[in-house]
Amino acid sequence: MHPTVRFNNVSSEKNNRIDTIREKFSDLLYELDKLCLPGRETSLARTKIEEALFWAIKGVSREVDNE
Repeated sequence: MHPTVRFNNVSSEKNNRIDTIREKFSDLLYELDKLCLPGRETSLARTKIEEALFWAIKGVSREVDNE
C-alpha cells in the first residue's frame, strides 16, 4: 500500500501528543462557535481548522522514530 494512505500505528508518546493536539483544536472550535455567527465565512474557518487538525495529526503519525 502507498505510504501516504496506509494506517500508521503510533507509540503511546505520539498518541499523547495527538490527544493534546485534538484538545487544543477542540478548544479553538468551541471559541469559534462562541465568537462567530453562523455563515459562509465561519463555515470556511471551521473547514480550515479541521483541515489543519488532520495535517497536524498526520505529521505526528508519519514522523520517523529515532531508534
